[in-house]
Amino acid sequence: MTNSTLLRISAAALLVGALLLSLGDLLRRTVDSSTGSSPTAIASAVHDHPGVWLAAGVLSALAPVLFIPGICALVATTRGRGSRVVAVGGALAVLGLVASAGHAVAYYAPFALYGRADTDATTIKALDDASESYPMLVALIIAFIVGITIGTITLLVGLRRARRVPVWAPIAAVVFAVAGSSGGVVMGVLGTVAALAAFLPAARSLLVPTIDGASTRADRDLESTSA
Repeated sequence: MTNSTLLRISAAALLVGALLLSLGDLLRRTVDSSTGSSPTAIASAVHDHPGVWLAAGVLSALAPVLFIPGICALVATTRGRGSRVVAVGGALAVLGLVASAGHAVAYYAPFALYGRADTDATTIKALDDASESYPMLVALIIAFIVGITIGTITLLVGLRRARRVPVWAPIAAVVFAVAGSSGGVVMGVLGTVAALAAFLPAARSLLVPTIDGASTRADRDLESTSA
């Protein structure tokens, strides 16, 4: 497999992974955003929309499988100015994505199982309260939030410093992070649009020269392959 083919696959994986993560979150919001924070209300809503909830969970768990290779490609093809920032942001983002897979299972599966097992409201609340202090779950949530928010923003700032993305791409990353930590379907739609705005130019930077004409490893790989 040639370098140019690997870069094309990485670019596609980066963009699709970002979209899957955003769409999974958007689908989740259509089920639990109107229920408030009550675990019994969420369990009831999930029981009424099992297909949508399952799709949201599958997309959220599958997203890192594609997203992570794309981010690794960005780190590997960035040299010189901005490369350290990209490396730090990429490492944090990968950490967040690995944690997000565990978080997806820990969040989506229990609420689906409560309904199947006819779990009473008292038990659901007790289990939900206990989960908030369980060290493994707390660590997953912290890694997920820090990695996805700070990591994504840092990554895009580094890519901008490397002149691989336009100036509005890091701004879109900030919107993506803020939308992800806010409630409501509208914020979910905004987060999906922001993910496209941030990661489409990032994916494109793996395939074409940078916006300011600066040379990157990705460009040199494509040129050497063509030659």
